[in-house]
Amino acid sequence: MNPTGRLSTEALDAAAALVRRLTGLVFSEARRSAFESALVGAMQRARLRDPEAYLARLAAKTAALDDLVGEITVGETYFFREPQQFALIRDHILPSLRKHLPRGRALRLWCAGCASGEEPYTVAIVLHELGLEHEASIMATDLSRPALLKARQARYGRWSLRATPEEFVERYFTRIGDQVEPALSVRRAVEFGYLNLADDTYPSLATGIWGMDLILCRNVLIYFDAQTVAHVARQLLASLSPEGWLLLGASDPPLGGIAPCVVVPTNAGLAYRRSEATAPAALLLPPPPAPWPVAVQEPAPFPPVPARASPPDAVEEPLPAPAMRAPTSDLAAHIDEASDDVAAAARWYAERDYERAGELAARAVGHDGGDPAPWTVLVRALANQGRLDAAGLACAAALDRHRTSAELAYLHAVLLTEAGHYGEAAAAARRALYLDRGLVVGHLALGGALVRLGNAGGARRAFRNAERLLASIPPEQIVPASDGEPAARLAEMARVQVHLLSEAAA
Repeated sequence: MNPTGRLSTEALDAAAALVRRLTGLVFSEARRSAFESALVGAMQRARLRDPEAYLARLAAKTAALDDLVGEITVGETYFFREPQQFALIRDHILPSLRKHLPRGRALRLWCAGCASGEEPYTVAIVLHELGLEHEASIMATDLSRPALLKARQARYGRWSLRATPEEFVERYFTRIGDQVEPALSVRRAVEFGYLNLADDTYPSLATGIWGMDLILCRNVLIYFDAQTVAHVARQLLASLSPEGWLLLGASDPPLGGIAPCVVVPTNAGLAYRRSEATAPAALLLPPPPAPWPVAVQEPAPFPPVPARASPPDAVEEPLPAPAMRAPTSDLAAHIDEASDDVAAAARWYAERDYERAGELAARAVGHDGGDPAPWTVLVRALANQGRLDAAGLACAAALDRHRTSAELAYLHAVLLTEAGHYGEAAAAARRALYLDRGLVVGHLALGGALVRLGNAGGARRAFRNAERLLASIPPEQIVPASDGEPAARLAEMARVQVHLLSEAAA
């Protein structure tokens, strides 16, 4: 950095090339000045003035990279942005999916590039309005860890609600000072995780990204170059279920001609489906009816809080002991009466309250670590909270006690894959399969690790082994250690992986 605080052209070019290689993000000439400002600020926070030293730190994928990404990917978002798309989701896409999905199979929705969380929480509200909140799961991912932290904290200013109907604000939000917080039922509906869309880490079981019925990837592709857009588009489409839908933002490039897909024109923009899917030539719906907003308006300020007022959907204060919130679902009576922490942890895990499940599982492990069951709940609960380091430590401690547990070895493989240690992940998956050759998820984990190691032949064999095992399981039967996935969905995931690998080899 020179005395004026500016970077040389060479340093700026090198930084842009490195960021592009690590994240897929590109910076046009129009954004170059903003990129330089973000870079200078990030270097100052890292207390480095030498561009080469700073780039070396970025290349090591330390916290410095997270800080820079958080700075350069700040995008404006708000609840119910592009309301006609949410009308399309509400009035056609979700009803159509429910009509075609097998009975009992939950909807899977993914918000890719979720930023600070307004979009996935909006999806959760739409599901509540349709009465589908217990029949769906929402995955939300982003490249920016600071943005994910904000999304998990779920505190928003009034400006984030500028396109939200007032009755929805009253029904689904709680005022906390000069901010609002989505209701607990809305927050619990969304699972957040880190994902770089430019990487080859999806579709896969390890990331949980596969067989998605609806993918929202809005105003994200505009940050990629043409080659990366084509790559990401193919992976997004491969991550769809056979009946799935992909929606992009109004600013994103159209995918027709750059990726195999069915393009469906709608009055909410273009929608995309897998190339083998059946779809109407066009889907033109009437304008969204009230109370869905059609124009962005600045909302009025919050009124003063009356003395002793209780906000809607208030969460009870934590009990002094044990250090857990009071139960807020119908399971409360069962949990309060349960003396078995393992069973209680499993119930809360099924409710997707991973924090409480983890606390109960940890307590059970503390009493007696001789049973592998609470260990598996603890590892899964920590991982689903995004606490991957803690999950890894718990898994290592569990394996010290339970070396013959195939499920723990499999979880170890998944965590190693998430951490980017693909060779060790493959070894852990093979260990799981040595303990149980019929462990379907072990074959899938092995295939995922081998893909990342560039061993396409080995990966194909692993996924085909999974396919053969799944062919002998009834389609709706839940596969052991799969976190509730039926055989049919895992078989589809394995087929997709084999198809992608075969296509790449052709």
